[in-house]
Amino acid sequence: MDNSSSSSRVKQTARTIEFELKQNGPYILAGLGVSGGLLLLANRNIPAIGIPILSSAADRVAYALRWTGLEGISMVTAIWCVIGVRSKYGIEPTSSEGNHHLQMTQRILTNTTESFLAFTAAKLALASVLESNNLRIIPALSGLFILGRYTFDAAINHPARTFGYTINAVATFTAYGLFLYKLLSGGIHSNLLPFSLR
Repeated sequence: MDNSSSSSRVKQTARTIEFELKQNGPYILAGLGVSGGLLLLANRNIPAIGIPILSSAADRVAYALRWTGLEGISMVTAIWCVIGVRSKYGIEPTSSEGNHHLQMTQRILTNTTESFLAFTAAKLALASVLESNNLRIIPALSGLFILGRYTFDAAINHPARTFGYTINAVATFTAYGLFLYKLLSGGIHSNLLPFSLR
C-alpha cells in the first residue's frame, strides 16, 4: 500500500511539473533571453557612460548604494498600492480580513521587500569585491531588477508574471554568482583580509 501511494504521488508531481512547464516555460525562456540580451548590451555600452575609477571597497559599495535608489522605486510603488487600496475601500491599517485586494497588495509588498533586500545584499557584496573597471555590471543589474519587479507586479494574476520573476531572479542570482566567483577565484583570504575602507 505504501509503495502504490508513493508511486501515485511521484506521478502526480511529474504531471504537475509538466503542466507548470507547459504553462510557464515560454515566459521563463523569454525572461532568460531578455535578461541575457540586456546584460550583453550593457556590457558593451555602459563603459561609454563613464563609470568612475574607485579603488577602495568603501567607494565601490557607496557607488552600488547610489543605484539602490532605482530599486527603491519598486518599494515606493508597492507601498502606494497598499495605501491606495486602503483608501479606496476605507480599511483600517490593521485589518486585511475579508478584503482580497488588500491581501493581494500586502503580499506584493512583502514579496517586493524580500526581493529588494536579497538583491541589495548581493549587489553590495559584489561591489565590495569587484575591480573598478567592472563596476558597469552594477547599473545593469539594477536595471534588470527594476524591470523584473515591474513586469512581475503588472502581471501578478497571469502566468506572464513568470517573465518578470525570471528577470528578477537572473539579476539576484547573477549578483550572488559573480560575488562568489570573485570571492573564491582569488582565494577567500585574499579578498577578505586586505579589505580596506580607504
